[in-house]
Amino acid sequence: MPKISIIIASEKLDKLFPATTLATTAAVMGWDAELFFTFWALLALKKDYEPKEVSTDYKSYEDDLKRAMNFGFIPKWRDILEQGKKTGRLKVYACSTTMDLFKLKADNLLEYVDGVVSAAYFLNSAKDSNITLFIS
Repeated sequence: MPKISIIIASEKLDKLFPATTLATTAAVMGWDAELFFTFWALLALKKDYEPKEVSTDYKSYEDDLKRAMNFGFIPKWRDILEQGKKTGRLKVYACSTTMDLFKLKADNLLEYVDGVVSAAYFLNSAKDSNITLFIS
């Protein structure tokens, strides 16, 4: 079975959308998919955190993106991720080192996080992927 592994290192909307869209699309197509949230991306998995900005390079598109989400023209990134999770083929991992850095516990994370794992664990899993991406 094909597999995609994606490392996400930014909590900005313009990074979360492509990562979750690619992983969910792969899962819907019958692929195994995994997302590894590390550094600032880990913030997006916190229960009390809602990413609201795009990166500086795309700031001029931020209002358009928010308007599209608010009017339902495009789904929110978490809704896309939840669709992928429903397939049973998409795994979401939080970086253990970043969890320690931010002093977070597993209880602080959203319910669809499959585990808190090390970079070594994720890389061992990703080594057999057909596609591996780093989105920062």
